[in-house]
Amino acid sequence: MTIRRLALFVNRTKPGVDEIMRAVEETTRKAGVSLTIADAWPVKRESIAGCDACGVVGGDGTFLGLAEAAALEGIPLFGINRGKLGFLAAYPSDDVSASIKSILAGDYQLDRRALIEIRFADGSFALALNDIVLKTREVFRMGRFSVKANNQVVNEFRADGLILATPTGSTAYNLAAGGPLVDPAAAIIALTPICAHTLSNRTMIFDGEAELEVSSEDVNLLGISVDGRATLEAQGRLPLQVRSAKVQLSLIRPKNLSHFEVIRNKLKWS
Repeated sequence: MTIRRLALFVNRTKPGVDEIMRAVEETTRKAGVSLTIADAWPVKRESIAGCDACGVVGGDGTFLGLAEAAALEGIPLFGINRGKLGFLAAYPSDDVSASIKSILAGDYQLDRRALIEIRFADGSFALALNDIVLKTREVFRMGRFSVKANNQVVNEFRADGLILATPTGSTAYNLAAGGPLVDPAAAIIALTPICAHTLSNRTMIFDGEAELEVSSEDVNLLGISVDGRATLEAQGRLPLQVRSAKVQLSLIRPKNLSHFEVIRNKLKWS
C-alpha cells in the first residue's frame, strides 16, 4: 500500500503532542506525502474520505474515537501512544520520525480486527472496536437485563450492567469486570455481567455469527456507551440488536509485534 495522503488526529490534552506533530510534519514533507492535521471530535467519515491512512496521537481512548469512521471508510489506522497503556496505539512517542518513516516505507504489519454492530430500536446504529456497555445510571441501583441469542432466551441478568465485548476489547472493561482475555483473531462476542446478583452469572462467549438481543424492564434507569463515547439514554433505544460487523478495522502496527508480547508487557506478566 502506497501512502500519499495521511490524516493525523491529535488529542491536544495529552502532553508532548506539539513536538510529535512537528516531527510528523517534517517527515511527511520530506517524503512528499500530503498531511492533514485535525483535532475535532467526534470524527466524521467525510473528514477522512480519500486518505490512504490515518494516524492518532493520544491514548487508546483517542484511538477508539476514530475506529468507526476508519472501518466504514476502509482506511488503515495507527496510533502514536501518549496515553497510559497503549494496547491499540502501538507506536511509541520517543522516536516518531522513525515510526512514520517505517510506515511510509511499508515496513509494518496490517492486522484485521473484528467490530460489533449495534442496531438501536430507533433505527440508528453504531460500531464498536472495544465494547458496548449498558449500565444503571444511578450508582446504588441494580438493573434487569434480558438476553437472547438467535431468538433463544439466554438469561435474565440482575446486575449493575452488561458488557458486550469484541476480542480486541477483552483487555478493557471486560477484563476489569472479571471477563477473559481473548485472542483478537477469534470470531466471538463476549458478554460479561457487571457485579451480577447471582454469583454463578459469569462471562458467556458467543459465536461470531450469533445475533444477540438485549432488552430491559428498567430502560428508564439505563445508559448506553459505545467504545467509551458520550453516554446515551437507553429510553427509545432498546431492545438492542448486536452482531459481528461486516466490516473490519485494519490496524497498522510495528512489524513482528506480537499481541501476546503486548499483553505480557502491558499487564506486567513475569
